[in-house]
Amino acid sequence: MTMRPSDNWRWYFDNQYDCLMLEIANDMVFRSRYPSKMLTPDAFRAFPFSVDDASAYYQFYESCVSLSLSEPQKVELVLNAIIAANFLKPQMPKSWYFVQQPMLFTPVLGELVEAQIQGGHQRINLLVVEASEMASLCLIAEPNVNMAGKSFTIAEVVKVMNDRLASKNHQIVNDNDDDGGDEEAVMDLLYQVCS
Repeated sequence: MTMRPSDNWRWYFDNQYDCLMLEIANDMVFRSRYPSKMLTPDAFRAFPFSVDDASAYYQFYESCVSLSLSEPQKVELVLNAIIAANFLKPQMPKSWYFVQQPMLFTPVLGELVEAQIQGGHQRINLLVVEASEMASLCLIAEPNVNMAGKSFTIAEVVKVMNDRLASKNHQIVNDNDDDGGDEEAVMDLLYQVCS
């Protein structure tokens, strides 16, 4: 099942959970992964899921289709990507996690890129949510990654100098061909009954 944005969706900041929420229906919400200290002042008010948000949703989702992630993980990544692109405070580059590439690459917004982790040959997927000439703000597009003794999970943000990024020049095979349980898993992830 693929979630489809609706003009009834609404963003709001929840003080109890200290994060931005997306109300899908009256009693169902998606909880973002970024705490208040990472968000710009615009994130602390209620506002509708806009046409621009819907456009970004489809752009980011299209980039993630080929990833070996479950449907709920893709939706989680995409919704957090919209928040990161619109409401995160400026981040400092953390390029030391990655190996410098032989050719300079300049990604574009919404592009799926890869980077090689320092100290090995492992390459990971990153989703670009803000691109500039020198560095790009990316989200980890892997369920779990260990880098420099730290553990990272899907949708964690990392700003990377572009000389550490590489284009995805091959398709990633999606091993998750059984979509039967995806609808229930998406509902479990996205829909949380508010008390």
